[in-house]
Amino acid sequence: MPLVALALLVSACDGSSSHVLASHGVRVLVPAGWERVRPAVTNPRTLLVAGTPGVRPKPSRCTQAAYRIPAAGAMVVVIRWSSVAEAGGAPRPGRAPLRRLVAVTKPTFECFAGRGAVADLLLGGKRYQVGVLVGDRASADRVRQALAVARSFETAG
Repeated sequence: MPLVALALLVSACDGSSSHVLASHGVRVLVPAGWERVRPAVTNPRTLLVAGTPGVRPKPSRCTQAAYRIPAAGAMVVVIRWSSVAEAGGAPRPGRAPLRRLVAVTKPTFECFAGRGAVADLLLGGKRYQVGVLVGDRASADRVRQALAVARSFETAG
């Protein structure tokens, strides 16, 4: 089954030009041109940020908006709380919220005026959030890529 899932993810991210970005026990599959971005937030803990060229950390009081995203760019950010209680509770366990990442809307995140999507997950007793943020001039293809990157989220354990 893992090989079938990997094959589907590779096709979703444009085939053989995809590569894995991993950090702090999580990973995503990104298309060529996407890169790891330095995390800007420590609480909740930012585990992994993947973005198109030009995505950079910036000062912000908000977790997801702590990045500069070019107008045609996109990023995916994975955060984890130290406890379910600190996160304010937990969604149902499982990966189902990732399957609902099929479109971006506006507004989605506090302090971010662009389009976005979010999935809250409970996996292995840990609370994760996978966020997609795209610039206002991101193409439909760029949005599709970003959503596919977010849906590819996996824990390494």
